[in-house]
Amino acid sequence: MIKIALNIKLDYQIYAEFRDFSVLGVDFGLQIKKNHPDINLKNYKKYIDEFYKENGAAIEISTSELSGTINQKSDLYFTAIKKYFGVDYSKENYKGYISIFDCNPRFVDDKSFQVFYEKSGLDKLRVCFHEITHFTFFDYFEKLLPAKYESLDRNSGVLWELSEIINVILLNEPEFRSILQKEEKLFYPSLENKFKEIKTIWINSDKCLDSNFMQKSLAYLAH
Repeated sequence: MIKIALNIKLDYQIYAEFRDFSVLGVDFGLQIKKNHPDINLKNYKKYIDEFYKENGAAIEISTSELSGTINQKSDLYFTAIKKYFGVDYSKENYKGYISIFDCNPRFVDDKSFQVFYEKSGLDKLRVCFHEITHFTFFDYFEKLLPAKYESLDRNSGVLWELSEIINVILLNEPEFRSILQKEEKLFYPSLENKFKEIKTIWINSDKCLDSNFMQKSLAYLAH
């Protein structure tokens, strides 16, 4: 089940954590400044509160739009997920929060994520399914290789890189492309060369997410 809601306090947290944050060529702080040039560390809570009040109607419309699209597409999405992971993840509880910041982070521990309110309907859906695919991947990986999972970081390093790459590979498979209606691209351009090699391993593994594929992929990313 996927629930979409608002969470102003989470936007406080995201501003504080992402205002000067960049990784692998993606500058989240710069994007915040571009969309909100008047926000700063002294006024950010007041700024966010006032922005929600002044743009409440648009934010509510964005929230309702994403909820409606999810209701239409989630059954197809979870059917496609089950094909590749062999598990029905549709009964899990996922939480999406509409945000005024175009950072779109995910939080693995409670299976929640943010989506920028100004994205188009389909682009919001793409973020939603992108993040949930992360959650299914990590859950599946933990059950498949528990010792390896415990030894790796989900937010940096080879497991994180593999999660970003496998997301793009999976979401470009026909079952997902028919839902998302657009090519899924790497969010982090610096992973491009690694992506090409992992895709080759994927094809040579008969598109099977088994331990052999995982181990080969991690070994390549670690070299």
